[in-house]
Amino acid sequence: MDPPRPHARSHNQKPFNLREEFDRYWLEHHSQLFLSLDIVKKNVLKYEQLHINQQTKALLQSLGVALIECDGVGLIEAETYDKIFEVFNDAQFKALIEPDEENFLDRSKTRSIPLDFVAFIDK
Repeated sequence: MDPPRPHARSHNQKPFNLREEFDRYWLEHHSQLFLSLDIVKKNVLKYEQLHINQQTKALLQSLGVALIECDGVGLIEAETYDKIFEVFNDAQFKALIEPDEENFLDRSKTRSIPLDFVAFIDK
């Protein structure tokens, strides 16, 4: 069997949101709405949120390290990319998730990243 396929989406908060509001809304509300969808229960093996560590970001910026311009990343893993695409094309996803994202995301800056992981160390 092929390894599961992860898909990442980088997110930027709406400019008027406070960082804490963005993190809390995404973590407490949006995640639960996403997890409630039938297509997610059927197709998704793993759903993770990667929240940007602001202290480490500031330290890296002070060192002149180039950083990706986003406020967080959602990582969705399924058996195939087709199963991920089914999630994004699902009527319930379009009716509930996309409008909810407008509450806290600048959707014009959301970027999808189809990934194939290659692990060299996995302790």
